[in-house]
Amino acid sequence: MAASSSLPHFVFPSFHGPDVRKGILSHLHNVFARKKITMFNDQEMERCQPIGSTLIQAIREAKASIVLISKNYASSRCCLDELLEILNCQEASGQIVMPVFYDVEPSDVKKQKGDFGIIFKTTCDGASEEKKRRWIEALTCVATITGEHSLKCHDDAEMLEKISTVMLNKLKMEKLKEEFGIHDVDQNGFITKEELQYVIAKSGVKVTDRQVRKTIKAADADHDGRISYDEFVKFMEKVDIENVPWWESSHCHGRKIKKIFNKLAGYWM
Repeated sequence: MAASSSLPHFVFPSFHGPDVRKGILSHLHNVFARKKITMFNDQEMERCQPIGSTLIQAIREAKASIVLISKNYASSRCCLDELLEILNCQEASGQIVMPVFYDVEPSDVKKQKGDFGIIFKTTCDGASEEKKRRWIEALTCVATITGEHSLKCHDDAEMLEKISTVMLNKLKMEKLKEEFGIHDVDQNGFITKEELQYVIAKSGVKVTDRQVRKTIKAADADHDGRISYDEFVKFMEKVDIENVPWWESSHCHGRKIKKIFNKLAGYWM
């Protein structure tokens, strides 16, 4: 795994090593690291057919996957099986999926035509009809997902900046949904004062009833006495908690709440 800390990876990259490992992929690792996005690093392990349990686990644990589709991506059955697993995770758990078409046309991927299609057909030789059908469906599907296209960017640096910015925003929104769900105890789409008090008490943080009411009031834009998801997002953006990484996991929730309440001290004056 890429990170030296105990944090789980958040983005899984699916790629054909000879095409991108020493170039665009290594640069992507660096750009992500600067933005504190952790990406799975296979440490040049051999990717073979069938896909290994380590890669399957990495895909399933990821918050998002980037599919780097290069001209020889479809030459690897392992890559194609990774794509199947990634799309399964997207359907089953809402995993974020971002395709990056690197020196290949999305339409060629979608329709398996051109040089990409020729390579894919060679890979299909000897595969079962069921496996070929699933690969075709996966390539067709991933080509319809909004992503980045290297041939439409001025250079790789521009593309990498766009990829990292979009991915960071997507991951932040996913984390906000997760945080909102923690506070929306009855899952009715709103956070009440009682729910906020319950979550805070469960985390072991001591705050007064007045502080909780003030916090609800600060976030409650429509003054209905509760916090909707949109209000929650705007409120969290407004307080912009310093030194509380967006990826901080739920086991750090008590520490996060303490920092939030310290930051919100001005609302209680």
